[in-house]
Amino acid sequence: MSAHALTVSLASLSRSGQRECNEDAFGYWEGDASFVAVLCDGAGGHGGGQAAARLAVTHVLEAFAPRPEVSLDALRELVLGANDAVVSQQVAGTPTADMRTTIVLLLLDLDTGAALWAHAGDSRLYRWHEGRLLGHTLDQTLERRLRDAGLSTGEATPGQLTSALGSVDGLEIEVSPAPQRLACGDVLLLCSDGLWSAVDDAAMASSVDGCGDARSWVDRLETAVVSADRSDQDNYSALAIWCEAG
Repeated sequence: MSAHALTVSLASLSRSGQRECNEDAFGYWEGDASFVAVLCDGAGGHGGGQAAARLAVTHVLEAFAPRPEVSLDALRELVLGANDAVVSQQVAGTPTADMRTTIVLLLLDLDTGAALWAHAGDSRLYRWHEGRLLGHTLDQTLERRLRDAGLSTGEATPGQLTSALGSVDGLEIEVSPAPQRLACGDVLLLCSDGLWSAVDDAAMASSVDGCGDARSWVDRLETAVVSADRSDQDNYSALAIWCEAG
């Protein structure tokens, strides 16, 4: 068998911040020639958000591993299946009744370097190449929708989502339009809004500078969150993916 085009190394972080319960969840799985990573940020209170996030992550990993296909159809099916998994466990009159969760999901073909990603809500995927930030996914929030329409965002509650898993109908998924070819020197970050909202744009853009591996990068991001010293610090989680030649 030929050598892979890429290998990946990872580092992760998940903290409760100033909240009593950590409602973030993440996971990843690597097969012979494919890789999946997923991160979710639950909402719903009283443990419901934590349950929703864990349900979604578990579904993605258990559905992908037996049939590790890196395609747009497979990507959509994983997100829709995760939504169904959350909806199926919503029980009226219990903490799960209104549980919701964001999701950001990455599929990677290690042989070709082809990557696809999708998200619902405001958990983000960032991509750097050789230390330069190429961009990130766009939040599905009321604030962004108003801003894109050229309207005032003053009435929008920060973090008010316009889409999330746990919706019986009306779920909107944003999917990468075509496979993106990753290469040695690319690094990716999946993170919840508790992290990116505490690290300003300039610090996020330059966060990879001088880092030789995923672990040192994640440690630097955590230091930035702690240094922000926010009294309302939400749960914050990150999964860093470092791409190297196969």
